[in-house]
Amino acid sequence: MTSTKEPALPPIRLALIGCGGISGAHIDGFKELVKGGCKDIVYSACYSRREQDARRKAREIAEIQGFEPRVFTEINALIAAGIADGADLCLPHYMHHQLGIQVLDGGLHAMIEKPLGLTIKASRLIIDAARRNNRILATAENIRRGLSARACAWAIKERKLIGDIREVHVADLGFGKFDYDNPILKWRGLKLLTGGGMIMDSGAHFADMQMVLFGEPDEISCHMSTNDTRTISDAPIFGDVMPTVEDAWHAVIRFRNGTSVIWSYSRSFPGATLRHARYFGSKGSMEDLGNGFHSFEGGANTILADQSIVSNGEVEREYLATLGDEEKKRLFPFGCTHSFGIEIWDFADSIRNRRKPELDGEDGLRAKALCEACFESATLGRPVKYADVLSGKISEYQNPINKYWKI
Repeated sequence: MTSTKEPALPPIRLALIGCGGISGAHIDGFKELVKGGCKDIVYSACYSRREQDARRKAREIAEIQGFEPRVFTEINALIAAGIADGADLCLPHYMHHQLGIQVLDGGLHAMIEKPLGLTIKASRLIIDAARRNNRILATAENIRRGLSARACAWAIKERKLIGDIREVHVADLGFGKFDYDNPILKWRGLKLLTGGGMIMDSGAHFADMQMVLFGEPDEISCHMSTNDTRTISDAPIFGDVMPTVEDAWHAVIRFRNGTSVIWSYSRSFPGATLRHARYFGSKGSMEDLGNGFHSFEGGANTILADQSIVSNGEVEREYLATLGDEEKKRLFPFGCTHSFGIEIWDFADSIRNRRKPELDGEDGLRAKALCEACFESATLGRPVKYADVLSGKISEYQNPINKYWKI
């Protein structure tokens, strides 16, 4: 008897490029996929310049999938081995365009952690590399993909739970200096290595979600300052050097749909703290229950005009009830609600089916441009148009970064 069952396709093989802090979240997401029954993805390689880091991550992955990925300390050797279909890049920002372009030119598809590149120009170079090699390029932006974030975005945009949005206020003001003795944070203190401070780092998540909610930004006004005068000892590339990224800012972002977002931060204001993230509409308000810069990752409580409360659990249940079976499988593959797991599956599935990932390079660039607009406004001392930053017409803040890296 001839079987009519289609043979199983071989799994998509991913190489983990970079084995530092954020790679652990990617591995945790992969673990949740496998627990749900996913057999469509394997990690076939781990790369790090520090062999011990790559071997440690390879052992962690082996506990999930049953075999160890091969370990590499040279990207060219990994590419030449021909054992990977795509690269999952978990690197410091200044390596994104360097290794991202290298793996794309080597024939691999690539998913690159946010922010896509150090600057607008660097990001466009990565996008160009994907196009000329006909490769998939995904931006590893996880926040929008979690259940709470998807549900809250639906409640605001589709359900109109709080009516027409009038204004958004997000603030995280306090005192909590970075521990520059920690190697993970040393490079984050230098503009030439990170592209900018938390406006660019955690702010990339915030920018993406605000654009999911409100669409195209119009004009941005921002003031920022650097108040930390300590020396970062033994920073990558530069040795002993003072911080050059902002540690406080206040931004007003006006969207083309009329929404205004007021966004403030400091880790250099001693004394009292002020932390809130509230979305005000014509019918009520939503309070973000988690880190306001990771919009709705922790869900939200809603207070309506009559003072009745809609819990985050109610919003999630209502949202899930609107989804058909196929849509649930697409948005939460194998029942996975781990946002890193979802982004990994989306990348692998886009490779298999040669489709656009949920966030491709252009999506990552557009979110990044909102962060860059804050820097450009603060540098020029005036409001800037989002479109002028996205196009590269305005790049005063980014010019020294592009010059240093010969971009």
